[in-house]
Amino acid sequence: MEKVNWIIVKSKGRGIDYGVGTFVNNMLQGLSSFPNLDIFVIEIGGNTQEDFYIDKKDGITYFHFGKAWHLAGEDTVSNLSKHARNTLRILQPFIPNNRRTVVHLNFIYQHFLGKEFKKVYNAFVISTQHVFTEEFNEKLYSFDLEKQNFQLADQVVAVTKHGKEYLIGRGNAGEKITPIYNGINPMLFKDNVGSEDILKKYGISSSEKFILYSGRLDPIKGLKYLAEAFKITVKEIPNCRLVVAGDGDSSELINACQEVSSNIHCIGFIPFQDLIALYKHATIGVIPSLEEHCSYVALEMLHSGLPVVASKLGGLKEIFVHDENALLVDTVPDSTNVFGIAPDVKQMGESIITLFNDDALRNRFSINGKRRAINEFTSSQMAQKYIDLTLNI
Repeated sequence: MEKVNWIIVKSKGRGIDYGVGTFVNNMLQGLSSFPNLDIFVIEIGGNTQEDFYIDKKDGITYFHFGKAWHLAGEDTVSNLSKHARNTLRILQPFIPNNRRTVVHLNFIYQHFLGKEFKKVYNAFVISTQHVFTEEFNEKLYSFDLEKQNFQLADQVVAVTKHGKEYLIGRGNAGEKITPIYNGINPMLFKDNVGSEDILKKYGISSSEKFILYSGRLDPIKGLKYLAEAFKITVKEIPNCRLVVAGDGDSSELINACQEVSSNIHCIGFIPFQDLIALYKHATIGVIPSLEEHCSYVALEMLHSGLPVVASKLGGLKEIFVHDENALLVDTVPDSTNVFGIAPDVKQMGESIITLFNDDALRNRFSINGKRRAINEFTSSQMAQKYIDLTLNI
């Protein structure tokens, strides 16, 4: 069988390590089952000053570039173009040029490296749109760069139908865009990791029910709205607890929750296996985001069978089905954030109370959620759909 180079470009950064880093790891797991693929990962954008080095793990070759790749300034475009050419010169001795080559980009500033691979390797370029342009500083990476990236790519992947609609609204041709949902390895959730030792480790009583938030502590995640909804919840269920797993700026949450601070337990960033164990013990999960695409936290909760209350917006409306595996909360206008909408706080508080108190409803959501996760959101399904995009090259 003819060998194919499959090259994934991965960037480093706090937000990236959460969402896109998880995506890349699951793509690698899915792609690894295809024996004709020779898989390479190019890791760029690190903040350390380490020299370039190579390592290999589970048959995958990793190229690590230590210095920051995407610092912005007046000469950003010329610097990134030059850096891309130099990067490819370093990589050429290690990546065969006599094969079909697929290059998978995950951010628009990676366009420069994709352009060099297309020029030197005649590569088939896939670009996945994980975030919307408004979610990072548009002054640093211009709309023109988004358009150039779209023109360069042979296929553009939106991780939700919502994402495809957004790209079309930006003036991009819909026939070039394919929605492919993110996926995760379901075997990660098969182990018996729900032991009560995990509760003791994080200071959670085994006798109490608790609500779990997992993710970055960031304004886009809607934590101040969760705080207001939780205050409504505490009035009805005084002994309920909110466990917050994730790192970042917790000031917004703390300031909004002072009157119920004794009911909130912030445990910081925790290992993935610990998080899975907490999913098994939590009563319900909450996702109060102002915008989401194909959220890995949502997929993890779904695979874990954790009943969820979430904002009814973006990709969350595609992952969850209201009153089947989650309670979705309507949005209301809100001029205090960049998106102009927010989850309805009163409805969110009432939904949390309803789900928290209804054992039968939670059990139904759990069964339905796990079934949907296996049918729609696995890493093997995701990898196969990406491979299908390249079958005509």
